[in-house]
Amino acid sequence: MLLSKPFLRLLVFLRLLDPTPAPAPSLPPRTSLTPPSSRPAVPGRSESKIGLNEVEVQPACRRLENRQLYIPLDLRTAPVIGCFILLATTTIDGSVVRLGIVGEGGARPYDVLVLFISLLSPLGISLRVLPPNHTAYISTALDSTGGLRALAFHISQKSARTPRGSPPSADKTASGLRLFTTLYLFWFAFGVLVGNDPIVLSGTAFLGYFTRATGITEPRAWTMSQFIAANVASAALVSSNPTNVLIAGVRMWATPVWRESRRLTSLLTLQAWELNFLTGFTAYTLLPTVIAALVAFPLLLGIFTFLRPSRAHSNGPGPRYIPSQLLPPDIDPRSALLDPHGAIFHTTLLLVTLATLVGTSFVKDGKVGVWMVTMPAGIIAFLRDIWSERKPPTPRTEEIELSAPTRPVDPPRSAPTRRLSLPYLVSKVCKRFPTTTTTISRLPLSLLTFAGGIFVLSRALTSLGWTDIFAGWLAKICINPAATVFFVGYFVAFVLCPLVGTNIGATILFVEILRSSSFTSAPHVAADPLILRGAIYSLALASNLGAFSWTVSASLAGLLWTSILKQKGISVSGKAFAAFNLPVLLVLQSIASAVVLLECYYFL
Repeated sequence: MLLSKPFLRLLVFLRLLDPTPAPAPSLPPRTSLTPPSSRPAVPGRSESKIGLNEVEVQPACRRLENRQLYIPLDLRTAPVIGCFILLATTTIDGSVVRLGIVGEGGARPYDVLVLFISLLSPLGISLRVLPPNHTAYISTALDSTGGLRALAFHISQKSARTPRGSPPSADKTASGLRLFTTLYLFWFAFGVLVGNDPIVLSGTAFLGYFTRATGITEPRAWTMSQFIAANVASAALVSSNPTNVLIAGVRMWATPVWRESRRLTSLLTLQAWELNFLTGFTAYTLLPTVIAALVAFPLLLGIFTFLRPSRAHSNGPGPRYIPSQLLPPDIDPRSALLDPHGAIFHTTLLLVTLATLVGTSFVKDGKVGVWMVTMPAGIIAFLRDIWSERKPPTPRTEEIELSAPTRPVDPPRSAPTRRLSLPYLVSKVCKRFPTTTTTISRLPLSLLTFAGGIFVLSRALTSLGWTDIFAGWLAKICINPAATVFFVGYFVAFVLCPLVGTNIGATILFVEILRSSSFTSAPHVAADPLILRGAIYSLALASNLGAFSWTVSASLAGLLWTSILKQKGISVSGKAFAAFNLPVLLVLQSIASAVVLLECYYFL
C-alpha cells in the first residue's frame, strides 16, 4: 500500500522520519601523490596521523518528493485494516473494539497477548541467524546466551559412540535412528514445557546447521519431525500455546439466576470455562497429547524409512532421509554459550515463572490473572539485560602509517545539525544497548496487530449476529458427544486453521461460536453436558494439531519455520508440506479425538 506525499511530510513534521538532508557541496577530486595501494579503502572514516576513528555516515536519502513508503498487506496488517474499514462504514462501533480487546464475562483476550510477549517462546532464537521479529522477550534473551544451542549440541554428541572394534582415537559415529529418536524426544519434551514456538525458532536454526555438519543432504525427515513434535507437544499445558490460554480462560454467558445460585446443573453445562490450568485443562489434554506423540513417531519413522528422496538415482542405493550412521558436529557445547551467567539467570526465571503459573492456576475466581505473572517476568528479564550492558561498548580504532607525503588534509566539515527525530534516537539507543535492542526488535509485535485485529473481527461477527447463526448450525450437527468431538476436531484442524487466519484466528472464532447461547441453549446440548465438554477439549487438541495442516499459513509458527529453513538453504514447497502433513494429521487427529471421546465418557 503506497502512502501519499502529504502523509510523508506529516511523518517528517512529527519527527517519525528523518528530513531530507541538504546536498553536500561538491568538492574537487583529490589528487593523490601516492601510488595506488592494494589495501582496500575503508569507507566512512576520517584519516589522521594517529589512526582511523569511526564516524557515523548516513546513506544518501532521496528527496521527499521521490520517497515512497509502503505498508505491507499481510497477516500483520490485514486484520487491522479490516477493523478500520468496519469502523469507517459504521458497521461496528468503538464498543465492539473495546470488547474485542478487553473482553467481558471473564474472557480476557489481552491475557493471550501479554503471555505470548512476556513468556511464550521461552527458549527462542539463535542470535544473528533468524528473522528479527518473531519471538518473545524471555525467549530471545535466553537463547541469545546460546543455552538451547549448547544443549542441542550436547544431546547430539552424547548419542555418538565409538564403533566396535575401532581404536579409541577413531571418530565417534551416531546411529541415524538413535539420533532421530533422541531429537524427537527432545523436541517433544521441551515442547510440552515451553510450547511450539521456541522449538521452531531455535530448533529449526539448529537443524539447518546440524544437517550440513553431519552431511545430511535430505533434511526433510528431521525438519518435519521437529515441526510435528513441537506442535503436538504444545497441546499439553495452558502456557504452551496462546490458543490454550484463550480456551482455558473463557467464561460462558450466564443468566442472573445462575450467578446468584452459583450452582452447576445439567440445564447449563458450565457457568464458566475458566478451566483450572492443571486439573481442568492439562488433566484432559495430556493423555491425548502423549498418545498422539507416541503414534506420530513410528508413523514418521515408517514414512521416512520406506520413502526415498526424489533425487535418488535409480541405478544406485541413493540417499536416505534417515542415514544409518552420522558424524555428530565436533563442537564443544560450552563454546556455544555466549553468556553462561545470563543462561543460568533466564533459565531460572523461566522455571520459576512456569511454576508460578501452575501454582496460581489453583486460585479461584480468576483473582490472579496470567498477565500478573508473565509481565513481571518479562520486565525482570529486560532489566537484567539493561544491567548487563551498563558499560558502554568500547569503540574500535585502527592504526595506519602514511608512508608517502600527501596533500594537506581538507579542513573538517562541521557535522550537519540534526534535530532529535525518532530514527536518530533509535539509532543512538541501539548503539548504546546493542543486545537489549536486538532482543526488543525480535519481539513478536506483529502478533499484537494480528491477534488484536482477529479478536475485534470475531467480536464483530458476534455483535452482527453471525456467530449465533454459525452456532445454530453447529448445534444441529453436534447431536451427541461422538459427533461433536470428531466434527469439531476435523473441522478446526482441516478447515478453520488453514483458512481463518492461522490456528489463533480459528480458535478465536470457534470459541465465540461455543459461547453463543444458540449452541449452549439447544435442548440436546443443555441436556447432555458432555457435548460442550467434548467440544472444548476437541478444540484444544485440534487448534494445536491444525498448526501442521495442509497450508503453511495454518499457524504463525509454520510461517516462521519456512522462512528460517529458506534462510538456511532448505526449501519447503507448499505441495510437499501438504503431501507429508495431511496423512499424519489425519491419523493423529483421529486418535486424539478418540481419546478425548473416551475421556468424556469415563473421566469427565
